[in-house]
Amino acid sequence: MLVGEGERRTAAAVEPRYYLRNFETLLRTLRERDGDLLEDDEARFIAQFFEVQTEARALLVRMVMRKGSLFRANRLEYHEIPDLGEAVKPLIGHGWVDDDPSLSLEEIFRLFRHDEIAAFPGLGQRARGKSKAERLESLREAFPQPLQLRALCASPDMVYRLVVDGLCERLRGMFFGNFRQELSEFVLADLGIFRYEAVALEVRSRPFATRAHVHAFHGLHRCRTWLAEGRDPAEIERSMPPPVAGCDWLDARRDKLCFRLGREWERRGDTEAALRSYAACAYPEAQTRAQRLRAGPSGKNGRGRRARPPVIPAFELEFDDHAGGRGVEYRVRDALAATEQSSVHFVENGLINSLFGLLCWPAIFAPVPGAFFHPFHHGPADLQCVGFFARRQSEFAACFEELRSGLYRRTILARYLDKQGILSPFVAWGLIDEALLREALECIPSAHLRVLFEWISTDVRVNRSGFPDLVQFWPAQGNYRLIEVKGPGDRLQDNQRRCLRHCLDHGIPVSVCHVRRPGAVSKVA
Repeated sequence: MLVGEGERRTAAAVEPRYYLRNFETLLRTLRERDGDLLEDDEARFIAQFFEVQTEARALLVRMVMRKGSLFRANRLEYHEIPDLGEAVKPLIGHGWVDDDPSLSLEEIFRLFRHDEIAAFPGLGQRARGKSKAERLESLREAFPQPLQLRALCASPDMVYRLVVDGLCERLRGMFFGNFRQELSEFVLADLGIFRYEAVALEVRSRPFATRAHVHAFHGLHRCRTWLAEGRDPAEIERSMPPPVAGCDWLDARRDKLCFRLGREWERRGDTEAALRSYAACAYPEAQTRAQRLRAGPSGKNGRGRRARPPVIPAFELEFDDHAGGRGVEYRVRDALAATEQSSVHFVENGLINSLFGLLCWPAIFAPVPGAFFHPFHHGPADLQCVGFFARRQSEFAACFEELRSGLYRRTILARYLDKQGILSPFVAWGLIDEALLREALECIPSAHLRVLFEWISTDVRVNRSGFPDLVQFWPAQGNYRLIEVKGPGDRLQDNQRRCLRHCLDHGIPVSVCHVRRPGAVSKVA
């Protein structure tokens, strides 16, 4: 998440060099926690960084936080850095910033305006064409190699190139264990916009145990980027790091990448390569995809007729197209509430996951080694790993015991108040409120909750989705049912079928509401 200008101004008003303090915290953490894993250039940078003057450190962090690596001096104006020329000198001296960088034509045209380029003695006289793009094209043949501004103009505006952006990116990745989170996490936490569960951090909980883990982390990130860019999957396979030993969350990332490669091979029509990718990983859906591929279009795999799945209860409602401009789930909700004297809520995956997340909060945020290694975790790093539940089995058992003893209602409601707004991978704070929780706890039996909670915990990545759209309560009778809504032409997805069938197998009341247009043929026998 990017920090908005309003948040930046608020943080700066409280502490002008807030960004520097945050970056220094990141570096100190790495030096203390991962000192034995740092390579020479990383350790040297951290040591030297703290030796330069405050304004120089502040300027470097300002540059690191900005987009790109090239900056015009007149665009680096900060009130807390009054003398840019003095602040940049130590950065140039350490080789962190280049004050006379070689620039390609494209970089020059990105940095300078059309009229500025026309005034350069070395470029303006040769440039032809009216538009900036036409000028650039006319100069390509004459200037195929990078250029120095000082060779083009006697007194050009200063341009700086940040040299250590890649190194700082590596350090950020080592701190967070991902490239998704940035220094903005510090600001959002300081301002109270994001709140995080406080988990005890120990050296044994650091993300990487060896430098080989760090190299694998970067290698996987590079391969994921290539896949997103549409590169040849064969090239990506050749570049993929080997299986990661002693780091479950990294191994899970590798499995996910193998699965995504298999899907890419499927899209390209190479069944053999897809099966090879699926066989190389323990990703939960890989085996299912492989079975489907082997079965072929007919769905037959030589193992005989499959058992007929249970019939999912269904009913129909009829609505005009787009009447009222509301989503079909909300229209079904309102219709059921009006005609059946019940309370109906649109919750999708939010309610059951929130109940699970509140009851099992101590298990989810247990300080398991490798699960939490900085203060800004939305959830444990190994959340989607195969062994997530097994590593916390005793903690989950203690939580589930409350379902048997009856203490779970009090615990869930108390934790809802105590943990209000703290980020969790399960609790949907924007969806639930105390009234909804109380109604759910009164109407859903503890035995049903245990079935649903165990379903989530045994395969978090897959089973925390697929829950029905609506929940219908009859508080006077203490009854409920879960309802999946399907509009005209819509069908149940695989994860929804799995969830509905699991519920039916355990006596949990579920049904599907098919919405049809007036005059359409009924789907319910």
